[in-house]
Amino acid sequence: MNAALDNILSHYRRFAASADYAGLPDSQQTAAAALHRLPLPTRRDESWRYTPLPAVLEHPFQPIALEDDLLTPDDVEQLRLTPADSPRVVMLNGFFIPELSTIPDDGSVEILPLNAALRDLSSDAFTRIGQLSGTRQHLFTALNTASLGEGVYVRVSAGTVLAKPLEVLHVSISFESEFIAQPRLLVVLEAGAQATLVEQYAHLSDTLCLNNGVVEVFLEAGAQLSHPRLQHESLRTRHLSSLYLRQAAESHYQGTTLAFGGAWSRTEFHVDFSGTGAHCDLNGFYLAGDKQSHGMHVDVIHNLPNCTSRERFKGILYGNSTAVFDGNILVQADAQKTDARLSNDNLLLSRDAEINTKPRLEIYADDVQCSHGTTVGQLDPEMLFYLRARGIPHEQAVTMICMGFAGAIIATCEFETLEQCANALLVKRLSKLVGLSHQNID
Repeated sequence: MNAALDNILSHYRRFAASADYAGLPDSQQTAAAALHRLPLPTRRDESWRYTPLPAVLEHPFQPIALEDDLLTPDDVEQLRLTPADSPRVVMLNGFFIPELSTIPDDGSVEILPLNAALRDLSSDAFTRIGQLSGTRQHLFTALNTASLGEGVYVRVSAGTVLAKPLEVLHVSISFESEFIAQPRLLVVLEAGAQATLVEQYAHLSDTLCLNNGVVEVFLEAGAQLSHPRLQHESLRTRHLSSLYLRQAAESHYQGTTLAFGGAWSRTEFHVDFSGTGAHCDLNGFYLAGDKQSHGMHVDVIHNLPNCTSRERFKGILYGNSTAVFDGNILVQADAQKTDARLSNDNLLLSRDAEINTKPRLEIYADDVQCSHGTTVGQLDPEMLFYLRARGIPHEQAVTMICMGFAGAIIATCEFETLEQCANALLVKRLSKLVGLSHQNID
């Protein structure tokens, strides 16, 4: 066992050995027990084949405790993407901070600390927690599930249409270093409910930490969720986020994940359907610079007929960065009339940048419409020449082309403030490419 990882696991294994399992969700009991048997992910595992693990395993990350007075209302105001009167959940190093959150009292949405929601053994939260993540968990997911209690439960009741977006703001800041945070989010939209959920992962200090987050989303019949997510954490942060989604009949999910920050990040998407006529729209964009590594891993299971999905991912890489796209759509035998489209496009701005891309289809039904594809290329020299011939400086021309390439994905957020923030981050990062030699990108 890797010494650094063993240091992390030792805390949770002690918890598993001493815990009173009475009253704990089955998923937490199972995950705690799994810490003793689940292997460390290695490059021999197909889904981790191209993921550079040393960036995570070389540090002795320690569990973090809640620290008081690190975050102020001014900090939240500075970071927020939603209007001041919108509902907001603030999480500091994975801990829910109610005094900095804005919880509506009109009954439109129920927001509870996860540990409070789980006290009722007959509650919806107790029944659902871990129901999705436990079926395809790896060591890091089990680690998060074994430490349940510090996350947030969000429920939008049947037929409710949230007039304002709900923001979940994840902030990393601590006097400590090399800590592991375990944010957990359980979201339920009951039948016919509609909502916009904005997630933001931000930082207020250049802290070396590992964010190991899990999000479970349940969409009941006819529910609609728009779910833009922006990750712009410290360039020393390690970020692992696993999204699990289950969609009932006629539900609609529109999700876009933008990854800018972190020295190392891996975002997983696990989707399946529990009713016919559902539609899932997944989009992602990653920007990787010097010594950065981003991974996007998509696993969509079409197990029922007449469901549709769209998965569009793009990446821009420069310097000696690396990225991984691993996308798989499984169409099972009973999933007739499936319509699924998967694509991944990449723009490399330097010869040292590396992308490993692997879109896949597994089809066991015969009446389907499915496609997948990938592209990897450099800047179009004719496009660059066209812009420069009109007096546009080289660096500005490169930025314009990159903005156009990324803009198609960023626009799918359908949330103006987040899009503006993402575009500003993109321009700021691209401005650092002034020193690129023309031979690298022409």
